Amino acid sequence: MRMNSDPPTGDEENPHDQLPSPEEYRANMDDGSMSSMRDNPQDGDDVDDDHDLPTVDEYKSNMSFRESEERPKSRAGLWTFLCLLILLIIITAIAVPLALRGKGGKGKSADAASSGDGFTGSDTGNRITATPAMRPTRPPTRPPTESSLPRSERAEKFLTEFGIADPADLANPNSPQAKATNWIANDDAFNIDIPDPLQGNNGLQYSDTRFTERWALAVFYYSTGGESWIYKFNFLQPIDHCGWYDRFVDGTGRIIRQGVTECQKFEPNFDIDKVSRIEITNNNLSGNIPSEIKHLPNLQTFSTPFNGLMGSSLDPFLQLSGSLSHLEVQYCKITGQIPDNFGSMSNLISLGLGNNLITGTIPLSFFELSNLVVLGIDDNMLEASIQSFGAFTKMKKLYIEDNLINGQITEGMITNGWQGMVDLDVSFNRMDGPLPSNLFSMKDLEVVDIHGNDFVGKIPEVGPAHENLSFFAVQDNSLTGNLPESIVNAINLKHLDITANQMTLPFPSTMGQLTSLVSLHTGINGFGDHAVPEFLGSMTNLEELSMKQNSLTGQIPSFLGQLTTLIILDLDFNKLNGEIPAELGNLNNLDHLLLNRNFLNGTIPSSFSGLTDIDIMLLDGNEISGDASIICENPDINMTAFSADCGNPDPEIACSCCTICCSNGDPDCNNKEWRVNLDGIWEYDFQRLVYQFSDELLPSGAKDAYVDRDGDGRL
Repeated sequence: MRMNSDPPTGDEENPHDQLPSPEEYRANMDDGSMSSMRDNPQDGDDVDDDHDLPTVDEYKSNMSFRESEERPKSRAGLWTFLCLLILLIIITAIAVPLALRGKGGKGKSADAASSGDGFTGSDTGNRITATPAMRPTRPPTRPPTESSLPRSERAEKFLTEFGIADPADLANPNSPQAKATNWIANDDAFNIDIPDPLQGNNGLQYSDTRFTERWALAVFYYSTGGESWIYKFNFLQPIDHCGWYDRFVDGTGRIIRQGVTECQKFEPNFDIDKVSRIEITNNNLSGNIPSEIKHLPNLQTFSTPFNGLMGSSLDPFLQLSGSLSHLEVQYCKITGQIPDNFGSMSNLISLGLGNNLITGTIPLSFFELSNLVVLGIDDNMLEASIQSFGAFTKMKKLYIEDNLINGQITEGMITNGWQGMVDLDVSFNRMDGPLPSNLFSMKDLEVVDIHGNDFVGKIPEVGPAHENLSFFAVQDNSLTGNLPESIVNAINLKHLDITANQMTLPFPSTMGQLTSLVSLHTGINGFGDHAVPEFLGSMTNLEELSMKQNSLTGQIPSFLGQLTTLIILDLDFNKLNGEIPAELGNLNNLDHLLLNRNFLNGTIPSSFSGLTDIDIMLLDGNEISGDASIICENPDINMTAFSADCGNPDPEIACSCCTICCSNGDPDCNNKEWRVNLDGIWEYDFQRLVYQFSDELLPSGAKDAYVDRDGDGRL
């Protein structure tokens, strides 16, 4: 038996079957016994100190020399032999019980070595050959543990016994749950530990283990068609699932992550990383968001916009009400209604549900999300009163456009709830009434988009502290009056659209100071006859200028040719006359030029050969003559739409490349609205990436009613 602290090797006997060593034995003897053993005359000086005690047979063998001498045995010798035999029996009687109590003798080696009796504690000496009559009983055999089962069986047993997976789902080999289980049990070379219930779980719920988390991510992968994802983001790779992401460069040059983009350490185990952020944008996700995302209990951000999750609902996210603070599933084709208990997601700070197929009345609990700072429910079919949104007192960015929201915006809503508002987009709903007089008391405003409602009255005065206001759109309402002089307080305004109201002139005398304007749209209002405003000459940053149907008279001023950043120049449906100024040929960024339905004459300027970016050019409904060879023979010009009065039987202009040829005898030719899409998109910082024009037809004779005020029948 070993006396040191090393563990026994596989070749050693069971410690319970071994007898004590001489050192153990001596340690339990009294001093007299030890002394008598050292004085035994049969030991001899040549015997090693660390040998075991002799057996009875060995002792007799050492005494045989007396027999070889054939000397008669003396009485003294007999007494000596008997004493030694009795001593040996006593020693044996003491040794056997000690052997039965011995547990390996650990801790006794040092005592024996320090006793000075010549024993060194080595396990190389001879063993005592005497054995007890009965071996000690072995400990009972432990029943099989969870770890003795096959891994696939353990995984399924764990998932079902703790309510993590439905047995019916695992019984269907084609279900995402069964696929995820088969993968994590059989195919995942990472071989993450399956929790053993017999070993406990450090106080955690078994649904809150990293095994469960990894399995839930695999279910998400299979539920959303992971095999067809454009990028896999290292999903299902044999690495820690906190590494399931890829890096990309976005349009601004930033390096961003997609996939499992963040893990953090949470209570109660601060040494374990748990998934806190999932971001997968425009990656061909399909199918459904699975309910198993509830097994990501530390998830704070879930963002999967621009995917095709047709049929998914919002219900799975309710299970994450204790952790989720950012939820973005816009442009995902999510259906159904907002759940009645959606207000339980009280940690939500940012919520994006826009551009889905969500219907019905917004439940009252929704307006209990008092921590919301950003809300986007735009482009659905949701019903509610705008006054309910006044409860969002922390709101900074509110995007609820293109729904069925009704009611009036009141002064109290702004005073008591919206003072921190930055972006306010309530466009294209069913709101009405006058605009509140304190609309511009929200000092942090950058965007006000209220177009497409039925607001009436005047535009309120703009306060002096609105240098942040950059986007102001009120088109398609029933507003009256004119732009207030105080519009100049929005000195950094970039987008101003008052199209399709009942507003009147004059323009404010301060308009020329709005030199930051990029888009100016004033068309289709109740303006009286007036010339093209001179203040336009100072707006050198303009990219969009639309003054359609504004009763413009006189000639097109040549200074418009200095606005070289123009992409759209729309002067359609006015009373402009004279020749087209050659300076317009300097607008080499021009994409859309609408000069149709005026009284222009002369020929197409030769400078138009430089308009190589032009896509739409409308010149019909004028008195322009000559030919269009300067356009048609230029191989660098390839337009989608090109109109002129080139129709038979009496063409005013020869045009071999026109897509639309009109004539004076056909008042309905090209009688479309040709109104550019003026609806800025908040996801793109209220910019339009693609210009689209309305194909809506105007009533027959529309130009007659508008232009022929002199009664001379001119078109």
